Amino acid sequence: MTSRALRQAVLPSVSYGPFRLLEAVPWLMLASSMRFLSFAGGPLSIPAGIFANVALLLAFVIVAWRMVLISDGRSGLGRLGFRQQLAMARTVLLPVLGLLIVAALVAKLSLVVDRPEQLMFGFDGIAFDQLTHIGRLWSAVVAALLLLMVLQVDEAAKPSLFRAIGQFAARALWLVPAVLLVAVISILLHPVQTWFRGLIWIIWQQEGIPMPVKNGLYFGFVFLFATVRLWLTVSILVLALRQSYRDQPSA
Repeated sequence: MTSRALRQAVLPSVSYGPFRLLEAVPWLMLASSMRFLSFAGGPLSIPAGIFANVALLLAFVIVAWRMVLISDGRSGLGRLGFRQQLAMARTVLLPVLGLLIVAALVAKLSLVVDRPEQLMFGFDGIAFDQLTHIGRLWSAVVAALLLLMVLQVDEAAKPSLFRAIGQFAARALWLVPAVLLVAVISILLHPVQTWFRGLIWIIWQQEGIPMPVKNGLYFGFVFLFATVRLWLTVSILVLALRQSYRDQPSA
């Protein structure tokens, strides 16, 4: 998405638009499934975690592409072949992983952040619930940087985390409020998700309900909230970025 396309964008047409985001459903389902395997431990834990991250990134890319189109912008993300998508995933995820490690180490050394290890889940928290408020805020920041990196593909450039950080700083007038809004929404979703999690747990305790039904309910619960959180996060950030280009075309 170029700056010219963003400046020319108008308010999004909502007629049937959100339903196009269902294209991300298969990748989110895969990400959710791989997270279960990863958290279960064992020899498949690390490969499952890697697959979960790649699937989440591809879901993020699809939602970002659709939101750009809905807001009357232009993007070639949807025309990337599968091999190109995997190559982009490798290019994007490695520096993001480095960022998460650095953030967790700095937080640990600062002795200020409670549970600094949660910052390692900054990427995962874009779609899935975090355990701390600082973690939810950090996930919103990571989502903004990830969006800026992904959109660099439209400029025929290799995604760069440092360039994304520079773009974030240049457009902070719009992106900082958007990040805060994403964090607030994630915080507000947490008690709702916790309530439903408790309800699912009560159902799990009931005898006579087949285990496949119980597993399906829990998977559906996780997947539903992941879809809502990802859709809201990307929508807010794309619209804020579009507005920043209209107000600061040369930034």
